[in-house]
Amino acid sequence: MRSRARTVAAIAFGVTALLGAGAGYAAYEYNRQQDIKEEVGALTGGDPDQAPALMARYGCSGCHTIPGVRGARGRVGPQLQQFASRVYIGGVVTNRPDHLVRWIVNPRALSQKTAMPVTGISEAEARHVAAYLLTLR
Repeated sequence: MRSRARTVAAIAFGVTALLGAGAGYAAYEYNRQQDIKEEVGALTGGDPDQAPALMARYGCSGCHTIPGVRGARGRVGPQLQQFASRVYIGGVVTNRPDHLVRWIVNPRALSQKTAMPVTGISEAEARHVAAYLLTLR
């Protein structure tokens, strides 16, 4: 019976250790995401938390698959997973915050042959969208 009690205690200890490690990782990941949001906010002048609603309003979700944006399963434009790691935007300009904001506002000013439409989004709103896209790592 003592052996069984030790086994149960060892299992309980292991489960507790795993739960603690999981909670620690969750806290680490949350803090990392907050740091990324602050970084991209400083780079773009935007707030990534405002972007999902803007992307839905301006139709981005109709053409693109965008993580974290409800219903964004479009197949016309490229999927936007890991957008921050891309080298180019639309294959024509380097992926820098200032280029990204310009692209979102008026992609045809940077590439006349792009299929991406001018949506009417303002520069201020585009800064929020750019900040969000740059969190996608």
